[in-house]
Amino acid sequence: MSRYRAVLFDLCDTLVHFDAERLPLIEVEGQPTRSTAQAIHRALTAVPPIPFEAFHACLLAVTAEIAAVREVDDREVTSRERFQRVLTRLGAEATPDAADRLVVAHMTRLADALVLPPHHREVVASLGRTHRLGIVTNFDHAPTVHDVLARDGLSGLFEVVVISGDIGWRKPHRMLFNAALERLGVRADEALFVGDNFELDVVGATRAGLAAAWYTRGRQVDRKTGHPVIDDLADLNRLL
Repeated sequence: MSRYRAVLFDLCDTLVHFDAERLPLIEVEGQPTRSTAQAIHRALTAVPPIPFEAFHACLLAVTAEIAAVREVDDREVTSRERFQRVLTRLGAEATPDAADRLVVAHMTRLADALVLPPHHREVVASLGRTHRLGIVTNFDHAPTVHDVLARDGLSGLFEVVVISGDIGWRKPHRMLFNAALERLGVRADEALFVGDNFELDVVGATRAGLAAAWYTRGRQVDRKTGHPVIDDLADLNRLL
């Protein structure tokens, strides 16, 4: 019999992998880079038009400011709010509808870069026969998470999907882990969390009272952490 009743997963770079090569290739200051920025800029309807360079500099500045605050308090800022801040700073219309046009342009391309490894669905389906399953993810636009899960045939495999964009907090804050446990009706010591980011996933889950496994995808890491390390999700069977 398994020592756990539930297995919870991170989404990005755990269940699905981020492939930057799938992002549009654009040129910024003469340098090729992978980014959604040009697609977002095309969705702008500002009058007069805002040059791409000014828009891109503002987007980078706002994004960096949000990231700096997140490091301090783990508060989530939704994608809509991020783009409203960009539009406001540029002196453009910053209504929810105007921001949402940019969100859709960004998230459509970002979702294209999230790729499900071929065997992950079977790994999850197999675990679901014996365990309660959930997702706990840092993602600032909840609809995109649900779209990706539906696209990849994963939606019906998870009882709960806890998303920072809905909760208002980001991992490693314990609020996300607690929400998943409460919805599943299991205790923290009855759940294993699996994620690729040591500080956000492993440390965050551990502080919330869960066991945690570090998913490395074969990266060279310090494996003497006191936590189980797996290179492939198929390796989970030996932990359960």
